[in-house]
Amino acid sequence: MLSIAFVPSAALVLVALVIGGFLVHQAVRMRDDAEDGAVAMIDASRGIAALQRDRAIALKAPGSRSATYTAYADHIDTSLSSLREIARAAPDAEIGYQQALAVELLTVAEGMTRSDSLAVAGIDDEGRRDYAAAVGAYRSRLDAVAGKLTESSRQIYRDLVGSADWSRFGAVETALSAATPPPVGQDAWRVAAGVVGRSLGDLAVRQIEYSARLAIDGGRRVLSGAFAATAAISLLAGVVMAVVMLLARRLPIPVIRCPARLEAAPLGWSHRVHDYAEKSTLLAHTRRRTGRADLSGEFHDGSAPLPAHLGRGDAGGPASCPR
Repeated sequence: MLSIAFVPSAALVLVALVIGGFLVHQAVRMRDDAEDGAVAMIDASRGIAALQRDRAIALKAPGSRSATYTAYADHIDTSLSSLREIARAAPDAEIGYQQALAVELLTVAEGMTRSDSLAVAGIDDEGRRDYAAAVGAYRSRLDAVAGKLTESSRQIYRDLVGSADWSRFGAVETALSAATPPPVGQDAWRVAAGVVGRSLGDLAVRQIEYSARLAIDGGRRVLSGAFAATAAISLLAGVVMAVVMLLARRLPIPVIRCPARLEAAPLGWSHRVHDYAEKSTLLAHTRRRTGRADLSGEFHDGSAPLPAHLGRGDAGGPASCPR
């Protein structure tokens, strides 16, 4: 009985361990993916910042500025596209959303530095359209994403757009797009451009770090939940096994004895039958009319005579005696 109860209980415990191991494996993979995505976002943002610095320097050098601008723009756009793929593959919807906002802020910062690099390199009539398009694109993106940021990031944005540097830089962008003289001098323009560029970069970095913290914390929570679920399932299976084994021990088990172990019949009865057969003396007289034996006498040991049906024989002869 214990063996019968142990087999399904052990199978239940084994299934619980397999399920728990699968949950832990999935949780570890989700945590690793989240952490890898966060690290990739940070590394890519640093790489984009390095490309932006190199582009600003390269555009100041004599040569084909258009080819240089296009080459750096393609490299940076490729990095931004890879970051969008990371955000789409995020293990959690909230993490993916915050990472997508980080990519949008990086795109805003890239649009600002891209247009500023063109302005510093010198804008001709052919490049003025590209410059105006770049300025309009990053400003509209910034307005769209600002309301989706965290409260601290929104405060940084409000401080930026309310600052004098933002106003001066915007005035220069408007003048360059319209082919009119800038309202401020070169030095004031470059100081304002530096403040705006760093502020937008800080917004992007803060959002990347926030999404990275969410990803890492989310992966750790999933792993902790998997461990808790594994422990709960295993404990439940162990309790069920213990209860089944306890009940199996308390169940009444029928005892079937071997026929060879049955006690022999009392010797008194067999001895009585034996004496009845050997010591009795039958004096039977058969009546021709009835065919019955006269068994009225008693035996010398005081035992009763045989029953009438045992003394019955053929009508013409003596009754037979059992041996």
